[in-house]
Amino acid sequence: MWRLALIAVALMAASALGDVVNLTDGTKLTGKIRRTSDGWTVTQDDGSVVTITSDKVASIEASPAAPSASAAMDQLNSVRRVVAHLSDLNEIISRYNKFLTQTVDPDATAAAQKDLQIWQDRLDRGLVKMGDSWIPAAERQRLRDLAQSEAVPAADLINAYRFPEADKLLQQALKDDPECATALYLQGVMYYKQDQVRQARAAFEQVAQLIPDHAPTLNNLAVIAWRQKSFVVCMNYYNQAMMAAPQAKEILDNVAEALNVTPDENKNAPVVVAAAKLFSEQDALLQKAAADQGMFRWGATWVNAKELADLQAAEAKIQKQLDDLQRQYDALQFQQTQIDAQIAANQVQLDRLQAESTYVDRNGNMIQMPLPDAYYQLKRDNASLAAQKQVFSQQQDDLKRKAKEAQQQLPVPKFTGTQSILGPPAMPVRAPSGTTQTSN
Repeated sequence: MWRLALIAVALMAASALGDVVNLTDGTKLTGKIRRTSDGWTVTQDDGSVVTITSDKVASIEASPAAPSASAAMDQLNSVRRVVAHLSDLNEIISRYNKFLTQTVDPDATAAAQKDLQIWQDRLDRGLVKMGDSWIPAAERQRLRDLAQSEAVPAADLINAYRFPEADKLLQQALKDDPECATALYLQGVMYYKQDQVRQARAAFEQVAQLIPDHAPTLNNLAVIAWRQKSFVVCMNYYNQAMMAAPQAKEILDNVAEALNVTPDENKNAPVVVAAAKLFSEQDALLQKAAADQGMFRWGATWVNAKELADLQAAEAKIQKQLDDLQRQYDALQFQQTQIDAQIAANQVQLDRLQAESTYVDRNGNMIQMPLPDAYYQLKRDNASLAAQKQVFSQQQDDLKRKAKEAQQQLPVPKFTGTQSILGPPAMPVRAPSGTTQTSN
């Protein structure tokens, strides 16, 4: 009897986690131990429950002491914070059940069980999450449909730059459904058109959370990242956009613009290399399909066959001008290099002449003798050479200006230097079945 009493005391002090029961036959059981009227039950790690009588127990090894009451409540509050962001009731209930199997604190257990009853009731009633509220599924669908019907008319208002009226509709839509992707997308477009880039990015990021593979949203986030000089982030978004919508013309045109002006220090970044490779693969297919319709890529835009021939001829003529300007530029650069070499050689002579005209008297004083005429002639030569170099440098600047003007003579520039967001026509629209699709 004394042995059983000691076992009972050990059990009272033991944690409900990881206790070990040593049996009289030499085997052992590990798990959560609970006292029964004639022995114990052991809930093992795999969930199986074993019942044993007192006469079969040799000893019990208790797991480390249970956490304090305050620690248990902290753990419960942590669970509460986590589930506040979840929308799957089964997962929420599972987290509470896991917590209850891991705590022996009576106050924390009672509080968790009370919470669990609320979550179970919501599951039993078929409630679903909408914003921060739990409502019947039918009511959520009604509000989603209502919000979308309120948001869609804002597209025309945004296209007409009637932003206050559009904002009123979008605010009401988001009040009815905080997760209305249509309203959030249009809100992002509206903010961007008003040059409120930070707010536009936040709106598009919410859409991306709701619809991770919505290519127009990913494109728009890429454009915004570029404007904010986050070049690698930009190419990462373009990578995702190309994968979400292969051979999408508007997206590939934007990628062409981005790749054309990617800073040298970013060109070897893995995500940029991957985006360039994916662009090359998809654009080849797009160009093949476009050629069948008589359209051809010209930088980041498209032209017909006649326009392409005219542009290529104009480009060849301009390239000839550029080559001539480059030869002139290089000649001036060579002359400047020669001038630098002559100035350096003259400086050596100047230093020598000055050294030869200086001596130290018997008292250690430095005496500067009159410099020869050759010294001053070399000084004049260097000044003249420096002035000539400045003239050559100005001529180079003029050649750069002419080269830039020549490049702008193309009737259709290859690149505009800008990337465009996809506007209201690309907004996501929830289909009647509850799935999400793009309106364009």
